[in-house]
Amino acid sequence: MVKKFPYLVGDFMWTAWDYLGEAGIGAWSYTGGMPFNRPYPWILAGAGVIDITGVPDGSCKYASTVWGLEKNPVIAVRPVNHPGVRPAKSVWRGTNAILSWSWQGCAGNKATVEVYSDKAAVELFINGKSQGRKKVRECKASFNVKYALGTVTAVAYDEAGNEAGRGELHSAEGKLKVTLRPETDKVKPGDIVYIPVTVEGENGVVESNADRKITLKVEGGELLAFGSANPCTKEQYHTGTFTTYFGRALAVVRAGESGNICVTVEDSI
Repeated sequence: MVKKFPYLVGDFMWTAWDYLGEAGIGAWSYTGGMPFNRPYPWILAGAGVIDITGVPDGSCKYASTVWGLEKNPVIAVRPVNHPGVRPAKSVWRGTNAILSWSWQGCAGNKATVEVYSDKAAVELFINGKSQGRKKVRECKASFNVKYALGTVTAVAYDEAGNEAGRGELHSAEGKLKVTLRPETDKVKPGDIVYIPVTVEGENGVVESNADRKITLKVEGGELLAFGSANPCTKEQYHTGTFTTYFGRALAVVRAGESGNICVTVEDSI
């Protein structure tokens, strides 16, 4: 509509970054039908296209595709670790797909794969085998496939049938480990540092279906908060112990007077 009508100057999305409060208004739940607002222990709104730890989901990448900011097709996958269970959907979210093809223990489960592209058509491949080609409507095409570990590839085609870009997602490989990747390795006294904590394979891919309870300790600074994007949890952000969500968590640390911080983790499956 923005392209069609010159008096429309843009679009407003509610909401960009997820937040505490308005519990569950945007959540897709696999625990059965729920009212508009979810009861405790739902604590996050679940409406953000960027989760509370700063990770974009499929909705975010769909929006950036619509606005012409993606050069290649983007693949997002609805969670495949709830076989046979239909999610209770929210009117505030178009999808619960995330940018992951790493679902340990889910081989053979049905998977809904969404491909976002502003080209004419897209073709989906799993481990090199075509799953079909579809026309793109409103910058999206959906495929229902069986999940298999490996690589999922989307190839976009223009109106003439020429390849116009491709995107891929991979599964985690090898032994899983907990990895910390601070946003910076240089800090001054008093600086606040954000440290993503992930469960990854040996190839650096985050595993979405092997969450772990992690205890984090800080020397040379103060742990301000540690938690995941799980919208429904009784875990608390100030204790230093939290379970990852889709393989991810985030620590927020303030540097002490020395400016040298040492962060260690202990994890349990």
